[in-house]
Amino acid sequence: MTTYFKYTLALVGLLIFTGCEDYYNLEEVNPNDSIDPAIAITNLRSAQGARAGIYSGLQASNFDRYLAGSQYFSDEADWTGTFPTRAEFDIYNVITSNTTLATMFTSHYATINDANAFLDVVPSVDDPSLNEAENIRTSLLAEARFARGIAFFELTQGWRDVPIVLTPTRSDAVGDALNVTRSPQSEVYAQAISDFTFARDNLIDGASLGATVAAANGYLARIALYQGRWQDAISFATAAVGADYDLTGIEYLDDELFYIKFSKADGNSLAFFYAPSALGGRRSIAPSAKLVGSFEDGDLRAAATFASLSNGQLYGVKYDDFSSASGNQDDPLLLMRGAEMVLILAEANARLGNFDEANAWFNQVRQRAGLADLTLDADNFEDLILQERFVELSLESGHRLWDLRRTDRAEEVLGPDGYEACDAVWPLPQRDIDRNPNLEQNNCCNC
Repeated sequence: MTTYFKYTLALVGLLIFTGCEDYYNLEEVNPNDSIDPAIAITNLRSAQGARAGIYSGLQASNFDRYLAGSQYFSDEADWTGTFPTRAEFDIYNVITSNTTLATMFTSHYATINDANAFLDVVPSVDDPSLNEAENIRTSLLAEARFARGIAFFELTQGWRDVPIVLTPTRSDAVGDALNVTRSPQSEVYAQAISDFTFARDNLIDGASLGATVAAANGYLARIALYQGRWQDAISFATAAVGADYDLTGIEYLDDELFYIKFSKADGNSLAFFYAPSALGGRRSIAPSAKLVGSFEDGDLRAAATFASLSNGQLYGVKYDDFSSASGNQDDPLLLMRGAEMVLILAEANARLGNFDEANAWFNQVRQRAGLADLTLDADNFEDLILQERFVELSLESGHRLWDLRRTDRAEEVLGPDGYEACDAVWPLPQRDIDRNPNLEQNNCCNC
């Protein structure tokens, strides 16, 4: 967690000459070659270029960081590749030296450090263009905090208690600046809530590169649900999509609230990892038989989630830019959709006993999927909602694993495949434990 964010917003000076309409790659460089943000960010244009670098940081290690790690570690996907470090996730046997684990952990802190460097410098940049009536400076800061909030949220889903770092780690940092202790999950959530609240209150929709007020409310709703703050979850989800939201009028997967954008020139390999070799992929991850069997007959979502070859081989199709070469695929990385908000509204209302409201929201999802309505009640609502979330949000993020953990069902559901109580949290990478004497290891199966 230390050496790997000993770099600042490097090469920002190059970013500002390439425009700010897309997401750019901000490559890790030797700290000695990096540019101090205080020097690189001097006006509105360079601040916008650095802002693009933060979004680029969100792109890094995208397959493992947002998709494969959590999907392997649940019952929605199977390891079908060749890398043994990913296989460890599939068999619930992730060891502390696992390099995929370390990359996932480090990539989130790289995003946090980019955001921290931006937040440290931009408030003091002396440029009248940053002080216009629409308050573009504060909106830029809100985008940085939005990205940082995502990183803290994702970190605490995998590792629970993690270090909270709110200042940039510079190349000459020593001592306490590097050796940060873990904070309890409640504090990590509190920091993410603070970041998303600032984003919600200060983002200028239309002026950002992706973050929106609706998405910030969506993350606040998700965290409230996970924390059991049912009324807050209802309030935030309603703010995200509106009280009159009608999911049935929106095509499946077109209801995105936030996604990470890619271009052909600045692409990804998501379709490559999900596609079979017949379509030019390596099929490192495949929809599980459990997931495929969970779709009801006539469910329109099935064809948009998985497909099969003539030999019966299954593969995921939510990332389906199969015509482009690996590394040049531009599938957007889906991190939040309106359907999730609708299911949050259904679940939170059901937990409060508001079943008329819960059923109205819940059946929007089923109606759009071409399925008959079901009636939620006190005895069945958790089972039915978790099932609906399983098929609706499958292969998009870590929703399935997070749902099973937050409802204390992971050991029951995944136990037959080897999941134990100690798998409720991943190990911290050993290399970070070795570098930081103040970083205590998690209490997990292989720690």
